[in-house]
Amino acid sequence: MPKNEEIEELKIELKKLKPRDRLKRLKELEEKRKAEMTDIEDLIRDSEKEVRTEEVAEEITPEQEEVNIGRLFEEEAERLERTVRQEAPETEEEERGYVPFKQAYSDYTALQDIAYASMEGPLTSVQMETVDKIGERLDRTKYQSASQEVANILVASRSALYKIRKYAGMEDERRGY
Repeated sequence: MPKNEEIEELKIELKKLKPRDRLKRLKELEEKRKAEMTDIEDLIRDSEKEVRTEEVAEEITPEQEEVNIGRLFEEEAERLERTVRQEAPETEEEERGYVPFKQAYSDYTALQDIAYASMEGPLTSVQMETVDKIGERLDRTKYQSASQEVANILVASRSALYKIRKYAGMEDERRGY
């Protein structure tokens, strides 16, 4: 929009023109203003659309929750422990000290997950309980009747158990580690 000073200057300029030229100049200004108003109206409509789009986006966008990596490991450890309990109930063979391959592999997988979690921070009570239970099971396990694969997994499990206890400060006085 022109200021009052500009309007006054325009009036003075227009008075100097012949009536036909003045009329022509005024019509040009009118067309220019109409074009500007059309552009402004388009901008207003576009801005209103953007505002409505943002409002809809805010309504349908789910709230973002902070990701707690430690909690993810805890949930995984709990799920693994539950799976271990369900799929491998104690049998007579286990009571005599023999662990089936499935149990040994499940224990080893759980220990690996807990080892990764221990790198992220301190272990939870659930993870420590799991480590203790697996440690007890490993201590009771005999190698004599185990296949070579089970024996390898048991050795790897004991190694992982040792590292977890060492780094988590859960040193076992009985075993010296």
